[in-house]
Amino acid sequence: MEEISRLKKLEQQYDCFLVTEKSEFEVKNFCRQQYFVPQINRREWRFPFKFVALFFRAWRLLKKENPDFVVTTGALVAYPFCVVAKLKRKKVIYIESFARVHEPSLTGKLVYRLADLFIVQWEDIQKRYPKSVLGGGIF
Repeated sequence: MEEISRLKKLEQQYDCFLVTEKSEFEVKNFCRQQYFVPQINRREWRFPFKFVALFFRAWRLLKKENPDFVVTTGALVAYPFCVVAKLKRKKVIYIESFARVHEPSLTGKLVYRLADLFIVQWEDIQKRYPKSVLGGGIF
């Protein structure tokens, strides 16, 4: 609950928007604008087409919103946004999943070289990402 209140304070302090996957979970009252992208499964045969389409969607959204930086906690859907942000000379902040204690996530491995700030939540996983910052339990 404390993490949510910290996020709400940041959201009120800064102009932000949210990009997340469509799912059965509802995102309530967070950021002035919310964009939903389809969930993608890398094992699905249509994955390459959906992934390329996501790059175009990321380009359009980041052009429209023009953020100073992108903060992401991952999922493969985040990768195109990180790549496009770097192409647009924006900062990328990546937070490796709390669930990743010993082994890196696929998205973490992909974004590691792109991120301006790479945050891990466990000391054990920091060994896998030498340039990371230990943030402790963020969420």
